[in-house]
Amino acid sequence: MLATFDYSSLLEFGHSLSLTIKYRWTMVTFGFSASLFPLIDRLFGLDAFAFGVLLAVFIVELTSGVVASYIKREKFSSMKLSRFTFKAAIYMLLISAPYVMATNFKAHNRTAIAFMFDWLYLFFVSQVVIENLVSILENLAVISGKDKTHWITKIKEKFNNLIS
Repeated sequence: MLATFDYSSLLEFGHSLSLTIKYRWTMVTFGFSASLFPLIDRLFGLDAFAFGVLLAVFIVELTSGVVASYIKREKFSSMKLSRFTFKAAIYMLLISAPYVMATNFKAHNRTAIAFMFDWLYLFFVSQVVIENLVSILENLAVISGKDKTHWITKIKEKFNNLIS
């Protein structure tokens, strides 16, 4: 798969993702990234750790999807990667917009509308994480040779047994 994108090895692909390691700029970029943490918190209402976990969920969803597609003998296409990127951007907008609005209205003592945007923010964060976790579970089922709904069915059964 990497060869189709003109990468001769996994190391070459890794270097293209993180040129700072190749050129030994890791500390410089770490300092720059650390300066972005306040912006991330202000935009998404997530500290650096939570934001990192969210990005990890996105990466695992993408990676497991690529592996599942390979197992199903589907061709990897830039269209699928573009769709994932578009979806992730929309998810981040859905998380950011209500958080920024809630913060703004709280600062202006408009608590009723701030409450509404706070609720919407919590809903979107929860929904985005759950959607991606479900997708990961579907991909893992395919990777392990099971029906796509295998793990979701198991979770639903356990949940139904808990509440009954």
